[in-house]
Amino acid sequence: MLKRLARIIVEYRIAFSLVAMFLLIVSIYGIQQLKFESDLTKQLPQDLPAVKDYLTLQNEFQSGDSALIIVKVASIEEGGVYDIRDPKVIKTIYELEERLREHEYVTGTTSIADIFIQILGRLPENEEEVRFVLNTLPPEAIQGFISSDYRTTLVVATLTAGSGAQTVERIYQDIERDANEVNFPKNVEVIQTGTIGIAYRILTMLQSDLNRTMAIAFLFVAALLVYFYKSVVRAMLPLIPLVFGVTMTLGFMGLLGIPMDMVTTVVGAMVVGMGIDYGVHITNRYFEERKNGRPIEEAAEEAIAETGKALLGAALTTIAGFTALSLSILPSLQRLGGVLIMGLSLAAINAVVITPSLIMLYEDIIKKINGKHEMPEIRAHSGFIAKSFNTLGRLIKGHPKTTLLIVSLMTLVSLYGLTQVTTEVRLEKMIPEGIPEIEAMKDVRYEFGGQDEVDLIVKADDVRDPEVVRAIYRFEQGILADSHYNNVFETNSMADVVVKKYGYIPQDKEKIKEAIKEGEAPMNEDYSMTLIQLKGNFGGVRPDEFGAIMHYFEEQAKNADIPPGVEIRPAGDSYLSYVLDGLTNQELGKISTYGSILVVLVVIVLFRRPLVSIAMILPMFLGALWTVGYMGLAGIPFNQTLAGVISMIVGLGVDYGMHLTHRFLEELRESNPHPIISALEGVGPGILVGALTTGGGFLALLSGELTAIHDFGKTLAIGIFASMFAAFTVTPALLQVFYGEKVRGEEK
Repeated sequence: MLKRLARIIVEYRIAFSLVAMFLLIVSIYGIQQLKFESDLTKQLPQDLPAVKDYLTLQNEFQSGDSALIIVKVASIEEGGVYDIRDPKVIKTIYELEERLREHEYVTGTTSIADIFIQILGRLPENEEEVRFVLNTLPPEAIQGFISSDYRTTLVVATLTAGSGAQTVERIYQDIERDANEVNFPKNVEVIQTGTIGIAYRILTMLQSDLNRTMAIAFLFVAALLVYFYKSVVRAMLPLIPLVFGVTMTLGFMGLLGIPMDMVTTVVGAMVVGMGIDYGVHITNRYFEERKNGRPIEEAAEEAIAETGKALLGAALTTIAGFTALSLSILPSLQRLGGVLIMGLSLAAINAVVITPSLIMLYEDIIKKINGKHEMPEIRAHSGFIAKSFNTLGRLIKGHPKTTLLIVSLMTLVSLYGLTQVTTEVRLEKMIPEGIPEIEAMKDVRYEFGGQDEVDLIVKADDVRDPEVVRAIYRFEQGILADSHYNNVFETNSMADVVVKKYGYIPQDKEKIKEAIKEGEAPMNEDYSMTLIQLKGNFGGVRPDEFGAIMHYFEEQAKNADIPPGVEIRPAGDSYLSYVLDGLTNQELGKISTYGSILVVLVVIVLFRRPLVSIAMILPMFLGALWTVGYMGLAGIPFNQTLAGVISMIVGLGVDYGMHLTHRFLEELRESNPHPIISALEGVGPGILVGALTTGGGFLALLSGELTAIHDFGKTLAIGIFASMFAAFTVTPALLQVFYGEKVRGEEK
């Protein structure tokens, strides 16, 4: 069947190429429709209770994000201000607040300027008035607005509910423009941070990382191909179909409305790294057949037919590994799985259809220039590389059990690394240290005790019931009593409004209604829900401490001393991150298991030989095990991007063992007395080139700015190289152990 298909592809190569060109043009239009997404709720299942509570928070209370604006004296140049308490700075802050309140999405602002308006009825005119007002305030009130060195202050703008990349970009750019137009005095610097500032920075990094990592991946792959093929033109033969595959993948994402997010940003570099493998194997086999004296069309048909068998199996196993991602309950991993399957399929089809057409066109052009066909020679089939694989084959053939023993010792080290693996899903941890928004957030936590929020939704028939209000007040006091553990420094609720008015909580419901009406407590329209708002430093702690704090809030809400029928549930961005962390741990095990099972089933169905299947499957598991062990030893945590990495490595890693085993069986059928050596000499260079280009494509992700993208690139590259090493050592060693007697018999 593959022989017949190969003849069709060779015979109708021009028609297939025209179809590919048409799809390429459509894809270029689709790329212009690509959108970027940083909304955390889009990475979680919409029917998840935590997501429903988050949406309730937004819809019922119009609760959105807070824009944190740091105003700081960044230098001490002459002619500027040296103290944040300077009246000129306070005046400019108030002007900024007035501008911010003009935006329809801003529900309120808070800053040091508001204190002077409340006490003086106006802004201070000189430093004496500033000091007089600040001296009347308790120290804790001042600490909430001014840093201990009097060089930093904070402006908080509360926003209505809203999400999406365009909303984040609009809010950030509006605030940035307002801050620039009010003209802060010399030496003063304004930095946005908090949810809006960090989300905007992630969006800009996503866009720049996508372009940069793809470009570097292409350059790295092209350089390797030029080295191995000894010609720029020959190197372009597998590279051009890859360009088609990547362009089509991104274009179809735009046409299908699949957004770029923290997870799918890696798609471009991944398709470059994975897709080149197919073109390299087709090209290598073609040049090998031409070197053996076959004419052009026969060499192309043989390359498609013989390599196609292994490519089909490799593509199916990789797709099986990626299919496990589609089975995840996390939408971001579902999208990644679907996009990678689409990209892999397009890359494989382009490699099989376009690569032979380009090679034959190249040969025809060479004939017209030189008057005859040349017998192309590539570096992978000669010189040092060829000798290295010959030597490796002889060593493994002579010492298969010693080889397996050495691999076993390496595996023991990885087992220790497994015990050190952690998870981390907080958005701010995806941005590297030194970025202004992250440094500003550190200042907020260090100088002002933190501005992270956790909201607790209180549900009852009527939350104005005196018993409910007392229960809320008791709950708050219990939380504050544990502030040394939970990092909470402030709580706000309707109970605080009532206590502030009366000094106690009255039994008369009408009095409570009156206090709530005057105090504007957070409450929905039918009075069935209210909020307890907790402020503190939750995001600036270690992953285990963050999880412990969020779990504490869960337990307190679950075991609260409240009247029957009343319910308290945690919600908000910080709690969503905690939920995502738990789901990532849960999905990690599920996806890895599903991916491994699917890959094993594909291998067994394709080859139907238990011993052969073991020789192919064991290296992929070792590659995945070594990779996770490396993550633990290197301190790389699992996150939403890396949750499916084991499934990916399993799907990709089995390809190398499959190519090697397929060639071994081919040599065995032809009664080759040295099938191990011939298999390593024949497909070893192709596997090496494929692994270097694939791993190089992943290492290109190190050029991205986002920490999560760095970790993803490093981890997958290690996984590819580990799988390649396992394929070069474990697979031939096992095949020698399983088939050694038969081979020795044929040698005699």
